[in-house]
Amino acid sequence: MQEFVFVVHCERIPRRLAYYLRFAINDQLIQRIKELPEDTRKWNAGMMCWEVTTPSLLALIKKYRNSSKIYFDFGNDETRKIFVKQIKKIELAEEEKRKFIADLNIKKEHWVKYKQELEDTYIQYSEKMHALLREGIKLYPHQIVAAMFMNVTRNTLISHEMGLGKTLSSILYVEMNNFKKVVVITPNSLKFNYYGEVEKFTDSNSHIVNWKKNKCGIEDAKYIIVNYDYFNPSSKDKFNQKWKKLGIKDIDCVICDESQKLKNTKANTYKNFKRTFTKTIFKDDKVSKIFLSGTPAPNRAYELYTVLNQISSVDFATKKYFYEYYCGMTYDVYGGWGWITDNAEAKLEELYHKIAPYTHRKRKFEVLADLPDKIYQKIILEMEDKEYSVYDKIEAGVANEFVEKPTSNPLTIMIRLRQYTSHLKIKHVADLIDSILETGEKVVIVDTFKEPLYQLKEALGDIAGLHTGDQTVEERADIVNKFQDPLSDMKVFIGSIQTCNYGLTLTAASKLFIMTLPYSVGEYDQVSDRLHRIGQKAVVNIYPLMFRDTIDDYVFSAIENKRKEIVKVMDNEDYTSDVNESVLGEVIAKIKEKHKK
Repeated sequence: MQEFVFVVHCERIPRRLAYYLRFAINDQLIQRIKELPEDTRKWNAGMMCWEVTTPSLLALIKKYRNSSKIYFDFGNDETRKIFVKQIKKIELAEEEKRKFIADLNIKKEHWVKYKQELEDTYIQYSEKMHALLREGIKLYPHQIVAAMFMNVTRNTLISHEMGLGKTLSSILYVEMNNFKKVVVITPNSLKFNYYGEVEKFTDSNSHIVNWKKNKCGIEDAKYIIVNYDYFNPSSKDKFNQKWKKLGIKDIDCVICDESQKLKNTKANTYKNFKRTFTKTIFKDDKVSKIFLSGTPAPNRAYELYTVLNQISSVDFATKKYFYEYYCGMTYDVYGGWGWITDNAEAKLEELYHKIAPYTHRKRKFEVLADLPDKIYQKIILEMEDKEYSVYDKIEAGVANEFVEKPTSNPLTIMIRLRQYTSHLKIKHVADLIDSILETGEKVVIVDTFKEPLYQLKEALGDIAGLHTGDQTVEERADIVNKFQDPLSDMKVFIGSIQTCNYGLTLTAASKLFIMTLPYSVGEYDQVSDRLHRIGQKAVVNIYPLMFRDTIDDYVFSAIENKRKEIVKVMDNEDYTSDVNESVLGEVIAKIKEKHKK
């Protein structure tokens, strides 16, 4: 009879594909267990045993298959039979996975080639595509190509630059498939914009969730429009009950407009979206998912993960791998800073090619040859001596706070500086506006802070419209319509960056003054492209207002530096700028160095 020197008792964990392993101390076996993937094994201190998943237990058994010293005991034949059955099921799933991935790789090669071919062949589909929309609607070639590309991939990121008509492309995709139910998720300020586009371009019905003036109910609507805030409930059960009450069944497609709103993996909005719409891995899902964004990664490449994971959970399976491998990041366990940029080289060009089968991107210069240029021109302002003295005191206080409270949020600390410079710019903006209005032109003014905007509105009177978060969505839409009306007396559009960074069309003006720059590259581009889009006839001039050698300079440089990473991932180009490079950390360093005691 064989003598078993060492016995490992394997006890099945109820309702889980996992087992408890109990054995006398054996350093070699413990080391083997620790070599298993972290997410497949753990030490259960309460039970005083190891927990391992079924595949990992099989891996251990295989390692000791020819050993005469270690024996895995399942206790009885029934448990052993269950284990064998589980293994066969897992092996079958693995085979299904291999076939799925092989098929997917073939599809991806086809999608990339098809996308290129469409550039030359779209014309033969033009008449058919136009027939799907109301008479007189003009489709641009890139809109036809985008819709047909969506029709092949079904799960797609359309990342055309702002102002190139992504909304119409998504509507065309829906109409060419004759979908019955489509859920459209937008920022709150864009609900009526999407609703209006559907009415303008099609004969289909739309319904805005929780709007009292809908022309039809959800049951009769093809497009059901809801804002991202609807997905905010912190409780899974509360959201499920809320969603169930809508009574939306048999969804064919979900469209996320300004999909960068889903970028935070920890936000309730993303978690509830994921629970509701995530497709089964390695199974074709009937619900198509379309993501629209001119700035899918507003600041950094890692912000692409949430959307890419929803498009292909096979290619972009885990946040950890995506952050570490493609973005060159590490998780700061000891410092408590979470995911941080490491010295490891980010594989941005590789990521660009990885996302190519799932994305369609066009830039304005590629598709709108007649679109006028967009010119950025910094306006350097000077403070009076007393104002500089006050600024220096505030900046010195900020620098001191960075030293005394190193864990405080730097953006919160620096807000005092930005509010002060914003306040000082009011008189300069007023003078600039007076000279422009004399020429008969319209102008747009935006700021991060509301108070300066209210003061400008009071100074300018009825010729100005105020567009901040203090008005209803309907009131803000009315202000935009009046400003765009060439016969209207409204000559100045005054808006907050928070309400002017999505979806608006302000082509009645060709001059934009930005009083306080946002920290986000995406927000900066979104705001400037309210003017530079389809329908613009004049050269667009963007004027960031800046006081020399202040936080204005630092933030502008930081934005230019962040833009390099985004351009590399989305366009595989090296971005060059004649602006001195900086990052937010260097903004802090400049302030601290300037006021070093």
